[in-house]
Amino acid sequence: MEEIKWESLKIEIEEYLEAADDIEDGLAQVLRLNLQIGQNKPSERENVKNAMRSLLKGKDGTPFGKGKRSSVPATIRVAIDRVCNRVGEASMLYFNHHPYIAMVTLGRGKKSYDNAEDYAKAQVKAARARLAKMYKDKLWDGTLESLHEEEE
Repeated sequence: MEEIKWESLKIEIEEYLEAADDIEDGLAQVLRLNLQIGQNKPSERENVKNAMRSLLKGKDGTPFGKGKRSSVPATIRVAIDRVCNRVGEASMLYFNHHPYIAMVTLGRGKKSYDNAEDYAKAQVKAARARLAKMYKDKLWDGTLESLHEEEE
């Protein structure tokens, strides 16, 4: 692995460890040890990266997401993932609440959704994009608390 890629990965993992307040101490130690191995032995960096990817699979805000890298910091990624998990759960409940809902809930192009999972994926994608834009436009500070503050 090229030095620049390694340094980027290292920074992302370190940011993630600082941001994710729900990560277990043991897992954090294992991740830090993996970073140390990669730092000390460059020939092991790909293996270290793969090990860390496996350890963080499915965690909120992981630096190993699908698609292109997010331009928001790890702390914001973690918050966005937490919100999107709730949006996905609530969307599934909403869609499955009554058969009428499936009939009157249309997606882009006035197409109906095949099932609750498709509807939830669309809502999560929209929420993720909206939150990232709000953060970039400085309309949201990236904290979960500020999403439900009462306006005066």
